[in-house]
Amino acid sequence: MKGRFRSLFSGTFSGGRESESYIFAIALSVILHALMVILLTISWHTESKPKFTPPMPISAALVELPKATPKPVRAPDNTKQKAAEQKRIADARKKADAKRKAEARKKAEQERQKAIALKREQEKKKAAADEKALAEKRRREEEQRRFEQQQAALEQALAAEARAQQEAQQLEHDQLEQARYVALIRQLASQYWNRPPSARNGMVAEVRINLSPFGDVLDISMMTSSGNEEYDRSVIQALRRASPFSELKNLERRLFDQYFRQITFRFSPEDLVR
Repeated sequence: MKGRFRSLFSGTFSGGRESESYIFAIALSVILHALMVILLTISWHTESKPKFTPPMPISAALVELPKATPKPVRAPDNTKQKAAEQKRIADARKKADAKRKAEARKKAEQERQKAIALKREQEKKKAAADEKALAEKRRREEEQRRFEQQQAALEQALAAEARAQQEAQQLEHDQLEQARYVALIRQLASQYWNRPPSARNGMVAEVRINLSPFGDVLDISMMTSSGNEEYDRSVIQALRRASPFSELKNLERRLFDQYFRQITFRFSPEDLVR
């Protein structure tokens, strides 16, 4: 064996200085393993022959051991974890509240928009109804206005016709009254006329007479002479003799003022003949 180590070391040294440390380590390892094997072998032989020791009496007494005070178990310090959990829960609650509030605002806005749309629709319908009612009112007012105009025109036409008829009747009445009183004056004048010898048929004397409302002759003027002075003078004398014409007092003042305050007569001998 020595020869082996020698040859090993010799080989090692012959290998050069570069592998010297490596060979030394291997050799040391082999030596240590060999020593361990030897020690194990010796220990096994020793334990294979156990020694018997007789038992010895033991005096024992029960001793009450003091109760051990359990040490307080310290709870793990999870404050940060709890704070983080609480923060997470608070954040979750905040998010839920924010979401709920946002949904509530959205719903409220939708309701508001719906109410606005409904109000606008109602206002639109009301405006249409008001416009229709106004148009209907204007139509009725226009119909009433036309009806009133037609009624007024009809009433005016009827009134005009009535006035015309009344005026015609009044004119006829006035003409009859005028003719009646003219005939009366002519008749009275003829009663007081004395025919002059020189009077001839066909002679015409036109005279104007101013009368009072009581029939008195205020003035007589010759407007157109007959060409015969004697005949003209006889006509004027006959009118003065017949005055006053008291029948004129019964005549309407309107008719008197219109026809008899100043009146013109045309006399011819044949008109004066009784």
